Amino acid sequence: MCFWVGLMLLLSGGFHGHGLAGHLHVGGGDAGGPGFVPILPLMVFVAVWGGTGYVLTRFSGMNMLAVVLICTVVALLLGCLMYVVLARVMTRYDSSMNKMDYEQAGQLGYISISAMDGAVGEMKYVLHGTMRSIGVRAETGQQLVRGDRVIILKVDKGMAAVTLFERKIDQL
Repeated sequence: MCFWVGLMLLLSGGFHGHGLAGHLHVGGGDAGGPGFVPILPLMVFVAVWGGTGYVLTRFSGMNMLAVVLICTVVALLLGCLMYVVLARVMTRYDSSMNKMDYEQAGQLGYISISAMDGAVGEMKYVLHGTMRSIGVRAETGQQLVRGDRVIILKVDKGMAAVTLFERKIDQL
């Protein structure tokens, strides 16, 4: 019975997709990475335990205690192997997102479209290896010429307040 239940769970998980990604948590919060009890290795454990138990009771003369022990050891080994494989595959390229990694304030970039005396321009900067652009507004009396290196001070409604990089360096 355990073999058929485990096999049906494996097949339904493969068709519906919840077998590979699902996991059960014990306790509060998700710290990222694989869950405490992944569903796929649990289903593999049930199927292997039932299948091994059926084969050993049907075709060997072992007593029931020996069959249960052997089935448990074999199923645990295969379930743990499945867990290790999934943990390595699913977390290989996983990196936890940190809000500070995507903070725009403090980013160094350059002006790509000039802005003079209250007008709107554009700056480009690199964040996580990707070139990004954002609108900048020149303060009254400020001239942001194409190619000027600037630092983002703050971002408000998609518009960046910037200062010239050389000016910032002189203040330090």
